Amino acid sequence: MSQAEATVPATDSPQQHLAAILDGHRPTSLLTLSLNPVTLVDEWCQAHGVSNIAITEQDPFPLLAELGRFDLVIVADQLEYMNRHHGEELLGLLRNLHTDSMVVMYRADLAPAKLRWERNHFLGMGLRREAVFEQGERSMALYSYELATYNFRRTWNNSRFWANPENWGKYWW
Repeated sequence: MSQAEATVPATDSPQQHLAAILDGHRPTSLLTLSLNPVTLVDEWCQAHGVSNIAITEQDPFPLLAELGRFDLVIVADQLEYMNRHHGEELLGLLRNLHTDSMVVMYRADLAPAKLRWERNHFLGMGLRREAVFEQGERSMALYSYELATYNFRRTWNNSRFWANPENWGKYWW
């Protein structure tokens, strides 16, 4: 997945972008959380022989408790109808227990004003904004989470930059 943060050209659609992510990631198991069917995902899974478990419930937590890990999780048309506390709980559960890779498609215009997520809410959950699709007054943002690239290696995080480098690795506080 790319690290683009700009609005995607009008020729690119959310479906094309999602198809490119699926083609690039090549998951063998997929979990989709959406109140409405995500036809593109279903078609892609059928064409590539991939198992797709779709949860279409307003409250997905009971069903998630019965599931294991997946190569990729897609959340679409779900967070718009949850309060932020439950949405954060959902994304955290998916990220920590069910997958190393996640794609979230979010349309703020579908959510009531008091339930809307801001960009910083997604960033606070460790997601990266991939693209923003705009058509008239409608807007959709696509966010992703990749465990492998979430926490990049920092050059300053070593014993040379600590106050007492001679104690590096000796004590556990």
